[in-house]
Amino acid sequence: MKRIAIQDNLTEIKTALQEKGYELVSFQDQGRIDAIVYLDDYSGIKNLNDTGETNNYGSILINANNKSIEEIQYIIENRRYGSLFG
Repeated sequence: MKRIAIQDNLTEIKTALQEKGYELVSFQDQGRIDAIVYLDDYSGIKNLNDTGETNNYGSILINANNKSIEEIQYIIENRRYGSLFG
C-alpha cells in the first residue's frame, strides 16, 4: 500500500484517495512516504525535511491545483505527470 502525505485542508482528495485504498498521513508523520500531495505553495512541506526515511526512489511531489483525482492517482501510480508530448 502506498503512503501518501497530504495537506490537511484537501478533504475531498483525502476522501477519494482513502476510498481507493491509499494510506494517508500528515506532513508531520514519520516513515516512508511515496507521494506528497499539496496545494500551491503550501509551506507545511518544509516539515518533511525533518522526518525519517523515504523509499528507495524518494517521494514524488504533486501539486493538486487544477488536477482531478484521476490525474493525481495516475501520478502516484506511475511516478510521472504524463506524456511530455501528449
